[in-house]
Amino acid sequence: MARPKVQELEAQPDSGYHGMTPEVYAAHLKLGPKAKTWARLRLLGDTRRRGGTLNAPITETVVVAQQRRRRRAAAESRALPMSASGIGEHRLARRAHCGPLQGADGDDDTPNSVANKEVLAVVCDAAAAAMGVEKICKTELTKRSKAVGKSGRSAALELVSSPTAPAFKSDKILIAAKLAGVAVTHTVAKSEAAVAALAPCAKTCVLQSKEGPVARSTAALRYVAQLSPVAELAGSTCFDEGLCDQWLEFGTHELEVAVVAVAAHASNKALAARAKKDAAAALAALDGALKKATFLAGDRVSVADCALVCLVHAAVDAKLVDVPTLAAKHKSVLRWYATCLHVPAFASVLPKAKASLAAVLPKKAAAKAPAPAPAKKKSAGPAKAVDPASMYPASFSRGRVRLKELLAQGEAAIGTSVTVMGWVRSVREAEKGATAFVELNDGSCLASIQIVCGKDSTKNFGDIKGCGGAGSAFSFDGEVVASMGKGQTVEVRAKTSVLLGATRGGPDRAPGAQGYPLAKKYHTAEHLRVHAHLRPRSRIGSAVVRVRNAMAFATHEFFNQRGFLYIHTPLITASDCEGAGEQFAVTTLLPSDEKAKASSIPTNKDGSVDYSQDFFGKKTGLTVSGQLNVETHAVSLADCYTFGPTFRAENSHTSRHLAEFWMIEPEVSFAELKDDIALAEDYLKYCVAAALCRCDDDLQFFEDSKTEVGLRDRLKALVTTPFTRLEYTEAIAILQKHMKDGSAKFENTNVTWGIDLDSEHERFLTEHAYKGPVVLINYPKDIKAFYMKLNPDKKTVAAMDILVPKIGEIIGGSQREDDLGVLEARCKEVGIDPEHLQWYCCELRQYGPPHAASASAPRLRAPSCSSRASTTSRRRPFPATRATATCRRPRRATAR
Repeated sequence: MARPKVQELEAQPDSGYHGMTPEVYAAHLKLGPKAKTWARLRLLGDTRRRGGTLNAPITETVVVAQQRRRRRAAAESRALPMSASGIGEHRLARRAHCGPLQGADGDDDTPNSVANKEVLAVVCDAAAAAMGVEKICKTELTKRSKAVGKSGRSAALELVSSPTAPAFKSDKILIAAKLAGVAVTHTVAKSEAAVAALAPCAKTCVLQSKEGPVARSTAALRYVAQLSPVAELAGSTCFDEGLCDQWLEFGTHELEVAVVAVAAHASNKALAARAKKDAAAALAALDGALKKATFLAGDRVSVADCALVCLVHAAVDAKLVDVPTLAAKHKSVLRWYATCLHVPAFASVLPKAKASLAAVLPKKAAAKAPAPAPAKKKSAGPAKAVDPASMYPASFSRGRVRLKELLAQGEAAIGTSVTVMGWVRSVREAEKGATAFVELNDGSCLASIQIVCGKDSTKNFGDIKGCGGAGSAFSFDGEVVASMGKGQTVEVRAKTSVLLGATRGGPDRAPGAQGYPLAKKYHTAEHLRVHAHLRPRSRIGSAVVRVRNAMAFATHEFFNQRGFLYIHTPLITASDCEGAGEQFAVTTLLPSDEKAKASSIPTNKDGSVDYSQDFFGKKTGLTVSGQLNVETHAVSLADCYTFGPTFRAENSHTSRHLAEFWMIEPEVSFAELKDDIALAEDYLKYCVAAALCRCDDDLQFFEDSKTEVGLRDRLKALVTTPFTRLEYTEAIAILQKHMKDGSAKFENTNVTWGIDLDSEHERFLTEHAYKGPVVLINYPKDIKAFYMKLNPDKKTVAAMDILVPKIGEIIGGSQREDDLGVLEARCKEVGIDPEHLQWYCCELRQYGPPHAASASAPRLRAPSCSSRASTTSRRRPFPATRATATCRRPRRATAR
């Protein structure tokens, strides 16, 4: 006999376990109790002793022992042929040669009656005859099947079923294919002979693949599972794989044979009664295993769940068990059964199962009004929050007074002795050098304090003259006195001065300010960008940093007060969230030697870069957004946000673009676009209000400049004015109307539906058309990201942008797309392979409740609405643009 293909070697026949046909099952019922048990154990391959039956729990010890026996059986297979499904047939054949089975107590359980022996012979002969195929060790089959599965996913698979085959045979394969993302077409053959023609040993179904036919339903199920290792349908660990194999055998031995026997012998009452008893025992064992687990193998759906759910559904259809019985006696099975049917893959293949489950379940009676509870003592209310600082003795304290706190005291500080430290803004002398006035600033606030030093009253007075002037660092001890000068309330009369660091800008690094880049004069923004490491010493640089700090603190404060969780998202990623391909590449393939040739970079046959040899094994880049990663937390932790750096490799030279910037991205669960807009509006107003309250002196400094007249009034108006909601389509009509009557002139005159509005268009809407903040909603889908919710008109998405005067867009957001099919189609439209984002596109919406009620992130790119700086790069401490790179930062002592 010619050796069949590996895929054809499914061990257990489709009509029952190990060749046990309905006729054999009927003959099995005629045996006496003791003989019946003995024959059953022989037909089961002594699974009761291997831990795969009713009385033995499925534990790691059992699985390890089973794998050990399989290895031993594999070694014996060279001397004795063995089936691919396990060691049951091997033991049956071995015991046929070696004699009767010994019971657990050591006694011989062989039946003594001649009649029982004759019936037993019929049972064993029928079982052996049903196994008339070439045998192969399961260990070898599993190893080779995995190799076939890993060699590549089949482009198309066809499942051909016999017209007499039970539905659960094909259903479990179709469910596994949907979970694995494998395309399988299902057809029913005209006859059993047509199925046998595809594979000689096939009786119920054949899976046609590019490697050849895969006969037997369990083999086809394992084959499909191996096509998608990411889905881990066969188990994520060796232990889970063993559990899958054991549960597949359990279902075949304990449930499938009963279902098939009842279907073949519906009129045999004795057989039906026995089948119901066996099914009840199997469900009891299944219920016991599911009391401490959600699924049968591991923490996700596996092939074991696919097979057993279909068998339970078949048992319900065959009336071996009903749903009320499951609810009363097997609650864990009912919970697992309903959980699996909630998964779209199960629901699509078994549409009637979920409906019948809800219809058959008994309706709960109306709850009676609870009796009035006895009166309780009034509680003291929620416990007061404990200040963490009160739980330990503080050890850190400054040896100085910050100027912000000192100046805030005003005249109340007069007469106190203080120590102040900072950097010199200017030094001027009086009384022929006998007195020096030092303007000192420590960065805590915009204002400086005047230090009065005398030749006779201040120790180390000579260091002041030799400090080099602006930029030098000093420590002064003295007394706070009322100031006689204008514009200041108090000053410090120094008793001791200590030079901490001189400004060495003279020849040969001698003390002096000749070469100091930030001399006391006006500096252009370009000059400050060149000396970015010294820019915080300038007034505008320090003011911007303090405003940014206040707004960053307000950001965390705002979300913390509303119960949001702060999530750190990765900076290096393989996904392009926006789908625009504007990522900075991260690679280790470039040679470290600048003189090395580019030919040293590994390439594929087509000349493209071989990223499989890179550090991460794939093409990676700096993140353009962390919002997709935040969504993974939002589906379980509800409201979350991230606040971190993002990177864009846009080839742009405008004043609004940076290569690196920080972005706030919250994800709100159980919300719609209107909730997202409300959150964004509240957030923006809160941050602006925080800047008004906490950085008034810095805002006044910006306002005193010629370009920011009335800054604080505009900010107050933004906080108090409701934001106008405006449809994108309506905004286009307004712009076209003003262009037509000549009241609006734009550089970009192509104002048509479908364009991405420029800053000049956005500013016109806020500064002229509505004279206030505007929320623009429902943008065309072609100019927005793939993850945004598609509106019913199929042309627009549920997206919004908040536009403010003088700036334009400052926040963007959207509602997330919850329809899996639409999301995958949108990915393909923008050029993203859904397989690269399977965790986002599929699994977040497949496992657990859909993400339909979540809204996306409002994004604040910079606190430009609260600062004087007119360009984005002037608001960044270390701006990274296409023309400049981040400079090296000076070393400072840090705590890690």
